[in-house]
Amino acid sequence: MRTFTINLQNSGNRMKLPGIVLLGSLFILILCSCQQQEQGNLTSVNQENVYVFGVWKAPTEKSAEAAIVAVSTKIQAHSATQSSLAIAQNEAIQQIGTEQTDNESQPITELQETYKALPYSTTATPETLLPKDGETTDWVRAREPSTYNTETLYQDRFVSSDTLLEIYRSYGFQKQAEVEYQSPKLGSVPFILLEIFDMGTPENAFGIFSVNSYPHPKFEWIGCKAIISGKYLRFWKGKYFIQIEGYEIATGIRDGMIALAQVAAKKIKDPPQKIPLLELLPTQYIRGSEKLFYTNWVLREVYKSAPNTVPQLTDKTVGVLAQYKDTRSKKSAALYTVFVIRFPNVVDAQSAYTQYSNTLMSEKTPFETDPRNGAILINEQFAER
Repeated sequence: MRTFTINLQNSGNRMKLPGIVLLGSLFILILCSCQQQEQGNLTSVNQENVYVFGVWKAPTEKSAEAAIVAVSTKIQAHSATQSSLAIAQNEAIQQIGTEQTDNESQPITELQETYKALPYSTTATPETLLPKDGETTDWVRAREPSTYNTETLYQDRFVSSDTLLEIYRSYGFQKQAEVEYQSPKLGSVPFILLEIFDMGTPENAFGIFSVNSYPHPKFEWIGCKAIISGKYLRFWKGKYFIQIEGYEIATGIRDGMIALAQVAAKKIKDPPQKIPLLELLPTQYIRGSEKLFYTNWVLREVYKSAPNTVPQLTDKTVGVLAQYKDTRSKKSAALYTVFVIRFPNVVDAQSAYTQYSNTLMSEKTPFETDPRNGAILINEQFAER
């Protein structure tokens, strides 16, 4: 396997020998484009096992390299753990003997362990999870609940985004139930709308939650942390995503939203969970910046500043990303993004990486070899033409 490094610099570069070719089990591609002398715009991409991972918009080579090393180390540790679990379980199967059926005694592979989805116990329909009259102080239903499926969601109301429905469907939306609430103390006018979405899996629920998340949010300890933003309160728990809208911004309405959220969260018996793929990202990412995505279209919806060229996802891939602040940079807003994309098998990961690297290196631009590490340096001024 080959190791490539590509670096885009502002200064002019002469054509020199191409980068060295190394044998090994690791693909690394670094595409660096420095828009300013002090702060760069570097992309570093790596492929290991079933993962393609890397950095976008890193301000320095050191920050990009540190992120790559951190993710690689976590992948190796995770793979070693899963291999040990698979070996132990296969040994247990062999000890049981031959009395089981073939399906019961199939060997467990490392990938089966790696791709095990998060469990969930609550399977109730969304309408049964809506708080009832008397379950909160001062708030009662203003009408009977409404339910919607993939074909009818938001068909009877105006939504501000043309892509909202497609985003929900991209995250596996199954069913939604909603009802408005009013408070006798505030009159007979509805002030709160509570929506519960069955997203099919906890990963999907977190995914649609992450679409609405943002760096450094204000949150309440409801579900897997509820984010409060403007007139909305949102959280996920189990396979459900809950969105609560207050029609007016007032302390009494905000308190009512929190009370209703607590009742709905209590009805969902699943404990708060973490998305395993996020555990592969370097620690100390900016809270609220983490995103989960399945397709290239969704990736660009949740990460508007993604590079023009990104790895090609398939219908069996899942990716996560989060933002980081580079403390080494002199720029106070030196932010960069680290991503990890999981493919169903090593062959698909290698193919996606090869296609990605070929696209990045397809520009007919001058390059030179970095004498420090054999990296190929490309002049950004030529690459942008």
